[in-house]
Amino acid sequence: MPHGKFDPEKITDVQEAFWVGLTPQRVANMWEAADDWADLSPEAKEFLRGADKEKIKQLNSTISFMNAAGIIGKFLWIGGATAFGLFIGLTQLWKAFGEFFIVKVK
Repeated sequence: MPHGKFDPEKITDVQEAFWVGLTPQRVANMWEAADDWADLSPEAKEFLRGADKEKIKQLNSTISFMNAAGIIGKFLWIGGATAFGLFIGLTQLWKAFGEFFIVKVK
């Protein structure tokens, strides 16, 4: 039951159920949630206030897409660098074989 000034005779059933259910862990959870909310930017708070299931699904989809795009971009960059390296290596090898097998005519 709550501490402080209150009249236990005038407490309603709902109020009593609230105070009985208010365990130390639930109080800690409420404090943590309040701290997390206070740390959010005003834009994030506004987004969360107006967010519905559809917006959250869209946000999750966008995040997944951006992660995939980043992975594909890295793959293409590495593939391009490898192709460029192979091209340079093969042209040098072609040049070396050409110089070795050249037929000099007098």
